Amino acid sequence: MLEPSLILFRTGFSPKSTIVLSPEELAHLRALRLSKEETTIQIRDGVGGLYDYQFSPHLKELKFLNETHIPRKTERKTVAIALPKGNRFDFFLQKVTEIGLDAVVFLVFRHSIRKEFNLDRAEKIVKEAAAQSKQTELLTLSIESANDWMNSHKDSLVVFHPNGSEVFQANQLINKIPVIGPEGGFHTDEEEWMEKNQIPRLTLPGGVLRTETAGIVAASFLVYGT
Repeated sequence: MLEPSLILFRTGFSPKSTIVLSPEELAHLRALRLSKEETTIQIRDGVGGLYDYQFSPHLKELKFLNETHIPRKTERKTVAIALPKGNRFDFFLQKVTEIGLDAVVFLVFRHSIRKEFNLDRAEKIVKEAAAQSKQTELLTLSIESANDWMNSHKDSLVVFHPNGSEVFQANQLINKIPVIGPEGGFHTDEEEWMEKNQIPRLTLPGGVLRTETAGIVAASFLVYGT
């Protein structure tokens, strides 16, 4: 099968005999200088479905060619992290998508500076990064109260902590969800909760990392090292 000239993600996509590109998709096609030639565009639904369509510059509709289904991953890799500040958020999303992480849970801690984000914009960043890196599944995003979420997942957690009692080793992430706290540090109540529930607190070798850097490191070890 020939490699498509352009990959586009549409969540919840159902194949039809013909489809029409959205204005945004068409603008992307033009930006790549593909709008004046016949080419193959692949629509991906983010859950393993790949649908090839033929684009012709003289036709408004794209014609269906064929479909492929890639088996979904049996084990999903998740990172739980405080929301990075400013444009670091965009950078983090791009990199963990390229790495092939499956899910990010953004946690709101007591010392979190940033406590919300635009989900539509974040999903757009993920789709663009997934298309560029030719992923077949989309990274899923959610935001939760750190206290509630960590309490309900306490048996699966390891915390990346600058003052942790153990030095990090990759095998400690097997079947675990790494947690990265805010740059303002954990609140005393959060520290006491981790101590009470015997949550492993691991120190990464080297210097103290920014939130998004620690998240990218965690994603790399989850996907490539466990």
